Amino acid sequence: MEEKMKKILGISFAIFFVTFSVRGAFGQLPNNKRFEFSTSASMLNYKYQDEDTHTWINVPLRIGFFVYKGLEIEPELFLTMPTEETEYTGILFLGNVSYNFKGSKKFVPFILGGAGIGNGPQAFSFANDLDRRFTAINFGAGIKWLAGDSAAIRIEYRFIKYSDEYGYSDRTDNNIYIGVSIFF
Repeated sequence: MEEKMKKILGISFAIFFVTFSVRGAFGQLPNNKRFEFSTSASMLNYKYQDEDTHTWINVPLRIGFFVYKGLEIEPELFLTMPTEETEYTGILFLGNVSYNFKGSKKFVPFILGGAGIGNGPQAFSFANDLDRRFTAINFGAGIKWLAGDSAAIRIEYRFIKYSDEYGYSDRTDNNIYIGVSIFF
């Protein structure tokens, strides 16, 4: 286990060093904006064997604070809303860090990662249990297409791994999100 941890730390340090030592790699915002509000949406359909199909709409709401060039701190409220009236909206609070790379004048690629805690219904093992708590880690990547100086269309891939408080209801989601960003 210790050897594996050393490899992970070594690879992480190498990626960090290469990313920040390459000239011109720092991301830049339109007209030196300092904040970003963004939202997006994704739909999840689930059917287990002979049960009914369940549909959830995932909507992350985040406000980003640019702390150094392309480095951004993004607190996020992640809502999972069922389409059925008998289920509750799930809530997940995530603390994300993202990095916006310098792309072309219109496109800004980014990566993100973070962790959080939530409750309420999720697909599979978390359905209809508002008292159940879970933790989550997430990683993602995407691109922002700048539409003027104050807005962008955002497309991203997100991997989220959930674990409940009992440790036996782990699951993962892989989703594509489409949304908007507003810079101010």
